[in-house]
Amino acid sequence: MTQTRFCGIVKSERERRKEVKPMSRKNHKMIDGRLLQTDKKYSQLKIKQKEKIAEWMFQATRDYYMKKCTFPSDKHLEEVVDSVYEKIEDAEIWIPYGEVFKHYKSKRSDINKRVRKSLNEKEESRIEKVCFMNMCMIQDDKGNVLVLDKVNDSYTGTTFPGGHVEANEIFQKSMIREVWEETGLTIEVPKLGGLYHWHKSGVHYVITLYKANKFTGELKSSEEGRVYWIPLEELKTRELATGMEYVLQILESEQVGECYMHLEADGYVGDLY
Repeated sequence: MTQTRFCGIVKSERERRKEVKPMSRKNHKMIDGRLLQTDKKYSQLKIKQKEKIAEWMFQATRDYYMKKCTFPSDKHLEEVVDSVYEKIEDAEIWIPYGEVFKHYKSKRSDINKRVRKSLNEKEESRIEKVCFMNMCMIQDDKGNVLVLDKVNDSYTGTTFPGGHVEANEIFQKSMIREVWEETGLTIEVPKLGGLYHWHKSGVHYVITLYKANKFTGELKSSEEGRVYWIPLEELKTRELATGMEYVLQILESEQVGECYMHLEADGYVGDLY
């Protein structure tokens, strides 16, 4: 930024422009070799110049709010306008400082509303509708796993016991409840083994995958389908429910912990992570 010395005092261009009287009788002044109109009004700026300044005012106000968690009060308006005026000077746009300050003050309410809207939209963009479900691979001490032949809805085939997480329900407790409802067994301390998820119709479906090898109770089937024990290797030869091949890879692996299903022309395909 250029500087000029007056009576031994070094003043910045911004400070000198603040001193320019908008209604000075001498309405032109030579500054840095440029003949400038000292009483120029904000309304005389070109449309593109106004658009640039409006964006700078928005950005400066947003930065102030993000830093201090409040909008600038009357006492702090100059702090925002100073940062805007620096950009105006850098862009070699001539307008008296007082005109910029007056315009910002008149538009501050609209600018604050725009900042609030932009921040709300950013927050909302991080929020999505989610449906939580669960599934558990229960193993005995003979190399068998407990499976369910799902037959009563669109999700059919051989799978593991599981279901939906209810509102305000702890994930682990939900898993224990679902296993008891579908098998009659009460599992103890199921361990989280991974995630299986996908998006469909604007909803993010997430299945938490568990493993358990301690349980009590008497095995019995439910309306969800028949439950029975089967060797793990034999399970892999059955007609599995959609995605079960990925679930098995996750629960049997020490390196893989997540599967995301993405839609392709022939249907959903899983990516393992």
